[in-house]
Amino acid sequence: MPYPDRRETRPGVTRRLRLKDHDYRSPSYYFVTICTHDRHPYFGHITNKTMHLTNAGQMVTTCIEDIPDQFPDIAIDSFVVMPNHLHIMIGIAVRLTDKEGETNLSRVVQWFKMTTHRLYAEGVRNEGWLPYHRKVWQEGFHDHIVRNDKELDILRRYIAENVERWDQDQLFGDGM
Repeated sequence: MPYPDRRETRPGVTRRLRLKDHDYRSPSYYFVTICTHDRHPYFGHITNKTMHLTNAGQMVTTCIEDIPDQFPDIAIDSFVVMPNHLHIMIGIAVRLTDKEGETNLSRVVQWFKMTTHRLYAEGVRNEGWLPYHRKVWQEGFHDHIVRNDKELDILRRYIAENVERWDQDQLFGDGM
């Protein structure tokens, strides 16, 4: 039996997505997962353990790479774009040249989602990309605060091997 949706068991109560009392501007690495709305595979497909990006997937990749240009205190450590979601290891003020406290994680993700949504809509209109219903991204995002170097290494490996494990991924097959 699937786990019941929280909205069904506790109507009117929203689940807190961010860790209470954590300052998301503080220097750290954050493992972020963002899923497409209804898990639609807008960004490509995986065959023979290789990710084949669509033009939309290439656009998302470029926007991830552009994040440090928009937010000088942000570093992109590693990332992977999957057919219907992505993982990004975001470092906030982790380099010696970064100023602490200027950017928070939600602001970065908000910029990314707004920018990619706008560019995706242009791709649908002008380049025949797969149409979407109402929105490209699901609401919110999942984050994990990286607590030590061992955890950072484990998550980096997870990102690097994500495509190879696609058929075992909990998001595999959703939205297809």
